[in-house]
Amino acid sequence: MTAPPFALPTVRVVVASAVARAGFTSLLSAAGFLISEGAEVWIVDDSALADLSVLDDAPAVVAVGSVAWANLLPDLLEGGWAALDSGATPAELVAGVLGAAAGLVVLPPTQVPPAIHDDELNFDDLDVSLTPREREVLALLSEGLSNKRAAKTLGVSESTVKFHAQAIYSKLGVQSRAAAVSRGIQLGLVSV
Repeated sequence: MTAPPFALPTVRVVVASAVARAGFTSLLSAAGFLISEGAEVWIVDDSALADLSVLDDAPAVVAVGSVAWANLLPDLLEGGWAALDSGATPAELVAGVLGAAAGLVVLPPTQVPPAIHDDELNFDDLDVSLTPREREVLALLSEGLSNKRAAKTLGVSESTVKFHAQAIYSKLGVQSRAAAVSRGIQLGLVSV
């Protein structure tokens, strides 16, 4: 087996169950990842939902378990992240680690909002009158910034960014950050 043309990220396994921790460690070690306390990507499970402050220093996260992670991680992290269900395959876990380390968002296909094709859109029925600040927030969300980072960029509080994000979701008829960015692109409100 030849070495990959790039260095694999280091991984820290932060899960409550010793059995699960051993399983993750074994699987990732076998895939060539170095397990380390000062790692580039952290693996967490639903036990971290009880105290999200454990993620304060996490550079990138792969959360395994609840679908709630997909809604929480964008607000908690400035880096990449993956939200995988508890039945994730080894290949999905490896893809999650690599994607999160690269600053990407990784979701299982069941959590990705369906694409809307241009012929399905009725632009006349959509209320897309975003305020200038909502347009700024949507642009920052499209760049992958967390609410915390967007707040710093705009010089406002994180609560203000969350307020604007919810208004954007409502006006675009979506329920998630990814869907808002996708709809914004489709409507020409955001360019990438």
